[in-house]
Amino acid sequence: MAAVNKDPFVRTKNKDGLPDVFKGLVQAGSTDPIKVGEICCFNKTAGYWEAVLLEADFIYALAIAKEEQKAADGIRYLEFYSLHPDDEFEFAIDAARALALGDRFVLTAADSQKLTYSAVKTPVARNVDYGHYPHQTDTTIPNRSYAVVSFAENVSAWGLLINGCGLGQTKVVESAAALTLYPEMSGLHINNIGATGAILHVLPVAGTAPAGCHFTAYVTVAQDHGFEPGAGSGIYIEALKQADTMGVTMDELGDCLQVICDPNHDWIGIGDVTSAADARAAIDIET
Repeated sequence: MAAVNKDPFVRTKNKDGLPDVFKGLVQAGSTDPIKVGEICCFNKTAGYWEAVLLEADFIYALAIAKEEQKAADGIRYLEFYSLHPDDEFEFAIDAARALALGDRFVLTAADSQKLTYSAVKTPVARNVDYGHYPHQTDTTIPNRSYAVVSFAENVSAWGLLINGCGLGQTKVVESAAALTLYPEMSGLHINNIGATGAILHVLPVAGTAPAGCHFTAYVTVAQDHGFEPGAGSGIYIEALKQADTMGVTMDELGDCLQVICDPNHDWIGIGDVTSAADARAAIDIET
């Protein structure tokens, strides 16, 4: 769905009444122009902000465009809402519903200006409005096609890049393809739902992740699922450091593999198995 200019900011609980904003770099407008009110994510590889296209984009830092980028614009800085937890925004939702306080929403694939209700997925935002609740007793709460929401710190630019309070909070993503991981994603839990083959997520380059940075890969489809070290680092399995080029996976349903960065910028691999098999035998190492 094509984005349109629509500022979603509703209100803030900050004493000065102003939302938290920042300047973010965007690519040339002719490549991917951004509209006011688009939910955007930070492309760590390219170093600029762009509109979200897939639900999985919540693993990156999110922000909302506060101004328009025109097609003829060159590379420049745009103003973005940083998604401070005190700031509230109005978005269309995928289906009208009788909203309750705290209802959970995730991003909507291919629509950067709509949220999708989910009772089970890790939310990027929650409903904070109760203006549609009836004032009379014995009255049905009406359906609404939009929600006023506050965004979670662990997916927001404010929580991940500016204040840092969202670092290390649990985040869950389903991915049928390998992800490039960054320190800001520390704590990410990855399910391989939809996978049709082996998936090895790429760990941060040596020296970029602090000690304690950690990621977990769950085997929810019986395919190899795990990690490969970033440049200059290796993964320890039972006190033996593997070569820097060797990835580590598990493949039995219900098993999971966690890697934790040590002070030397290498990774400690920890396998959690659901059978009586030896942990090392359950962990597969690339050759």
